Amino acid sequence: MRIKTLTIKAFGKFKDQTLELKPGLNLVYGTNEAGKTTVQTFIQGMFFGFYKPYRKKKTYSEEYEKYMPWGQFDYSGSLVYEVDGREIRLERNFLRAKDSLFIYDNTTGKIINDQFKYDGVIRQHLPLGNLGMTSVIYNNTVNMRQMVHDNESGSQDEIRDSYIEMQNSSGIEINFKGIARRLEEKKSNIGRSGQSKSRIGAAIRERDELQQLLKEAEAAYAKVAENQEKITRNQKMMKRIETENDYLSQESVVKRKKELLQSYEKINKLEKENNRLSKIIREDQIYEDYNYKNLEGLKAISNQADRLSDQMDYIEKEMADASEHLKTIRQKEAAKRSSLAGHTLEAITEDYELFKKEQNEVAAVDKKTNVIINIISALVALLGMGLVGLANMGLLGTSQGIENLSLTVGVTLAIVGVVGLSFGISETLKKRRILKEKQLIPIQEEILAKYQLKDGPSFDSYYKKVVRNQKELEQMQNEGELLIIQHSRHQAGYEVLFEQRRGIMRDLERKLAQYEVKSIAEYAERCEKAQQLEELKIRFNGNLRLLENLLETVNGGKTDDGQSVWQKASPKSEELLSLGKEIARLEGENSALTDGIGLPVEIQETIKSLDAQIQAFDTEIKACNAALEILETIQKNCHLESAPELNKNIGDILETITQHYKGVKIDETMKLKVVDPKGGDFKDAEQLSAGTMDQVHFAFRYGIGEQISREMPFILDEPFVRYDKQRKTQALKLLAELSSTRQVILFTCDDDEENLLRSLKAPFHKIKL
Repeated sequence: MRIKTLTIKAFGKFKDQTLELKPGLNLVYGTNEAGKTTVQTFIQGMFFGFYKPYRKKKTYSEEYEKYMPWGQFDYSGSLVYEVDGREIRLERNFLRAKDSLFIYDNTTGKIINDQFKYDGVIRQHLPLGNLGMTSVIYNNTVNMRQMVHDNESGSQDEIRDSYIEMQNSSGIEINFKGIARRLEEKKSNIGRSGQSKSRIGAAIRERDELQQLLKEAEAAYAKVAENQEKITRNQKMMKRIETENDYLSQESVVKRKKELLQSYEKINKLEKENNRLSKIIREDQIYEDYNYKNLEGLKAISNQADRLSDQMDYIEKEMADASEHLKTIRQKEAAKRSSLAGHTLEAITEDYELFKKEQNEVAAVDKKTNVIINIISALVALLGMGLVGLANMGLLGTSQGIENLSLTVGVTLAIVGVVGLSFGISETLKKRRILKEKQLIPIQEEILAKYQLKDGPSFDSYYKKVVRNQKELEQMQNEGELLIIQHSRHQAGYEVLFEQRRGIMRDLERKLAQYEVKSIAEYAERCEKAQQLEELKIRFNGNLRLLENLLETVNGGKTDDGQSVWQKASPKSEELLSLGKEIARLEGENSALTDGIGLPVEIQETIKSLDAQIQAFDTEIKACNAALEILETIQKNCHLESAPELNKNIGDILETITQHYKGVKIDETMKLKVVDPKGGDFKDAEQLSAGTMDQVHFAFRYGIGEQISREMPFILDEPFVRYDKQRKTQALKLLAELSSTRQVILFTCDDDEENLLRSLKAPFHKIKL
């Protein structure tokens, strides 16, 4: 990816200005307050806007106010960048309440916002969202601002997670952050028992309140039953008094005779009606034991079974989702394995080691050299010929013996030197022949042909890809195991609910069998018939009492000798009034006792349901905690696997710059420590000098940026202010090398960078503000 054009319509001090950037190294020069930092911030704002990260609602950062143009009603610009051969144009309005972002295909002019990820907090699409680049990662890796070392709050975790996911990319949407976030959301959704407003806390609070209400309801209904017995006794007494009053209220014998005649007719009618009622009562006597209290109990049991069924349906859906997700992972595992074309990592590793072994033998032959033997042999030959020459010229003295000895020694040394030189040349030619023969032996060609590769470097790339593929398969297997654990825990919860429901249904079936019915509806029909039976009995008993009263009235109208004994009497109205008041008082007390209080059996069933719900919440929280522990273990293992490579890369960069420090350690939280080359102790970057601290952070951003995103441009604002010349030269050399593969934008106010780049003969494009 590279940035091509910046069009600053109104931003900070700039208005209607355009900058053209080139591939490779762009050196943006400007004096103090020329606007270098403004341009760097404009690039950041075009990609991400000015919003504070980690917020649940849109909140503007301090940079929004800092770079708002003075005395203008415009705050906007555009940026064109190229990625994967496609030109994208961004047009952004920064003004609050009017902020907007339009993303265009710069070739066709079509709006393509919907092709990028959407952020629901700021309600905008993210131009770099598809590259996994957030504002936090951008500002702590590829965008190096002036003299800033502290990471934003929460950025270390985000950089760490992004780096680990990049090293263990499996192509699956679910990653460490996603899984952990969903598990924490599920736990948060359930809450803790001590939180009264959480789901589990509300269930516990409701259960405790119902238990207290159950005690009150049981006491109230016990008092109601006691009052009802009193009401029944008083009603019977009122009936008897009313019957007496009917007799006592007669005023004349004539009226009495008429009443007697009417009583006879009533007696006949009542006897006929009671005979009919007696027959119906005998036939319907089988419904006598059915009542609405038992019906409510049966309905409560059925409702509890229905609630458990709802919970089981929810768990079945969760299990189905987990199974579908597991199926997707298995399909991707199969795709990864199929990419190996039937080869295994072990077989490929064995062939790779064999291939490297042959290459090492060639290198070993290449390292063996006969240069020393050839030099020594030549020196010995020259020394021998020198002695022979001196002896022949008579320069060694007048003694004939000395001359002969020198001549003999000289000839001998010359012969030895010539023989040694011949041997060395012969061995050198032999080694060259061996190297020529060893360039690529048949077994290496066979290995390359086996994997359809053309040379050793391509085999190296293929082997690294296979190793990375194996790591991705292991990660998928770990995710699969997590899903299997979740599925097992859901299965266990489902089985518990299933057993509870089966026990409840058995209890319901037993009660229905006990009541000799097949369903609750049938029991309700029998309750209705039982109520009708009770009404018939009341009517039958009322008729009996009326018959008794009528017979008593008829038989009491005469004495044994036939004399009339009718007399006028006053009704017992005061006693009736007193009994009526007492009945009304008791009924009022019963109404007050049961007002707002449910049936105890219903409360008990609700408490049982809440206990089951609380138990299910506890099981789900334990499952989430277990999954989070496994995720933490996997994350630590991933860091242990990838940390050595990252430490080495950053250490190499730091050594290149400083020519002193080279050992670097990065812990799980992306905290960076430097190894003291003298004592081997760890030092925090903040313990070093200001210049060295700049260089440590430069090395970290350079190294981590290469690992997280090799596509993004590397943007630096005055990074070398506190560098000495030697370290600045090394850093510029690194940036020049980096610019061959990705775009680099370097802001500076000093000519020193330009001069050093020219001395390094490094190509660059200069832009002057």
